[in-house]
Amino acid sequence: PTNIEFPLLKELEIEDCPKLKEFICQTSTKSSIQALFSEKVAVPSLERMTISYLSYVKMIFDNELAPGSFCKLEEISVAFCGELLTIFSSKCLIRVFNCLQMLQVWRCESLEHIFEVRGLNTNKVHAADSQLSPKLKHVDLQGQEILTFQNLRQVVLEECWSLKNLFPVSIAKHLPQLEHLRISRCGMEEIVSAGEGVEEQPVRFKFPKVSSLEVTDLEKLKCFYKGQHTIVWPMLKKMRTDSSTLRKIVASEHLRLIQETNGNGQPGLLVEEVFPNLEELQVVIFGDMDQFPPDLFHNIKLFRLSCSSHGGSSYIFPFLRRFYNLGSLLLSGFDFKDVVHCKGDARTLTRIKNLKLQCSRNLKHLWRKDSVLGYILSNLQTLEVWNCEDLINIGAWSLSFQNLTTLHVSFCKMMKNLVAPSVVENLVQLTTMRVKGCTKMTEIVAHEGDYHQTIVAGKLKCLQLSELQSLTSFCPGSYTFNFPSLEEVVVEKCPKLKIFSEGVLSTPQLKRVKQETFDEKGCWTGDLNTTIQQLYMEKGGFNGPRDLNISDTFPKLIETWKRNPQEILELQNLREMEFYKCSSLKYIFTPSMLLSLKQLDRIEVKECNTMEQVIREEEEATRHKLTFPKLSFVEIEACSNLTKFYLGSRPLEFPMFIDIT
Repeated sequence: PTNIEFPLLKELEIEDCPKLKEFICQTSTKSSIQALFSEKVAVPSLERMTISYLSYVKMIFDNELAPGSFCKLEEISVAFCGELLTIFSSKCLIRVFNCLQMLQVWRCESLEHIFEVRGLNTNKVHAADSQLSPKLKHVDLQGQEILTFQNLRQVVLEECWSLKNLFPVSIAKHLPQLEHLRISRCGMEEIVSAGEGVEEQPVRFKFPKVSSLEVTDLEKLKCFYKGQHTIVWPMLKKMRTDSSTLRKIVASEHLRLIQETNGNGQPGLLVEEVFPNLEELQVVIFGDMDQFPPDLFHNIKLFRLSCSSHGGSSYIFPFLRRFYNLGSLLLSGFDFKDVVHCKGDARTLTRIKNLKLQCSRNLKHLWRKDSVLGYILSNLQTLEVWNCEDLINIGAWSLSFQNLTTLHVSFCKMMKNLVAPSVVENLVQLTTMRVKGCTKMTEIVAHEGDYHQTIVAGKLKCLQLSELQSLTSFCPGSYTFNFPSLEEVVVEKCPKLKIFSEGVLSTPQLKRVKQETFDEKGCWTGDLNTTIQQLYMEKGGFNGPRDLNISDTFPKLIETWKRNPQEILELQNLREMEFYKCSSLKYIFTPSMLLSLKQLDRIEVKECNTMEQVIREEEEATRHKLTFPKLSFVEIEACSNLTKFYLGSRPLEFPMFIDIT
């Protein structure tokens, strides 16, 4: 009999109740293991349930449940239940959970079964998502009758290190609605279990609606299925994998069947049937890919390679010649040191329109004589370079980048300039250039002696320079620049930028210089050079409306700060302030000044040798406390005369404070 019923309850969350064993205490149970929910609890309208950090629960659902209970349940999330052994017991699953759409399991270290079903017939389960269960052993659906998940849409398994297989063959053959499959960091030996015996006839697995497939870090994987089989993914669009896993899931059995012929002398499986619509491929670790048929990836438009310290990616460019329709290439963590060049026809590489390099090593120039990237650059439209620590400059020749429209370069710490004057002149299609976080960069366009031609960037509309601590000018040479289409210039956190260019400069469409991306007002004093100079002279280390740097480099700025800080900018918008080598400042703030700094989040004071205190009390002080509503970080370094942060007697309040160094 039911002891308690929640007829209208739709969502239930039980979290961080480490001693909870049962929802309702039972004096006796038919099951050998106590379950969280038994027949004494009725929740006929429940749709979503979340359970986490229940240390003693060993089973979620008992064999016997209240009639109609959990019949509308669509989503289950289970996390951090260290003693949990089973989620669905053998007798309750098929009768009750016909509406289940999503199952998520995180870090249940003792979990042995998700589905413990023997001799039962499954009807409808929409989606199973099992994550982060290091000791999960198996999904046990071996019954005498065929078990189907006709409405299954999503399966995700992650960090299930003891999981030996995912589905029995009876389910894997009948997944017409499956759209997303993700298996990562598991101890799985096979994806599909053959059960007590392998079927005599070859099995054909067809996943008609799977559009996204991710299988990575399956170190113990031996095969997709032990028996003879074929796998077809007619609607697969995106795949993320590593070469070892991909070979075991796709290549080995397909290659055997491709080589075999049927009675008519025709191949048992055409290569085009395997991934006929695959457009995006990401390989996490690149290894020996020669086992794959040449035409297996012929429709891929976007290829991502995420390399690791294991190496093995030297032959990537010869391999890419198979990608006849490749338009976008992303290389992350790629080492160019021992890369193998393409021999023979490399025309397929010239079709690449978008190139992104992240954390690449041993790459000093994007182009040089006989460079492997040289095949790509001529038709490139978008180039993004991020955190390539060895890169010195683009190094392109006069015909490179002639089709480039977008150039983004960020956090390349060895780069001192971006391009040569001749390269800028060849960027005839460039509309957007963004350079950010290259700490050693002193100039964008290098000074290469006498260059008398006018440098025209006819289509450049947007130029953004951000966090370039050493940048002193766009170009130090006396070159003539013409930017007829330039409409937006953003200069953000470039404290040493004194002038844009020493030579003649034409920007007829430009009407303002923005000091951050969302600075709608901007600054303008007649022309670009004058505006940059004024920002440098008057506001010194002004790195945007919310960031201010004051030092001896800008004596007028220090005098203004001592006289009336409101003349510099509106203090209520400031978030970060840095004071560096301010030899004439004995203090920074007074209490009345602090009243305006409502957004101030960070203060840095460095090498200010005459400074005695950060906050100086005013003569007519009150006893009210001083509050820094958002200040979270204070750093004070090498201030030899500093004795106190504040010498006054008023209490200080820092409601958001995190750290002081």
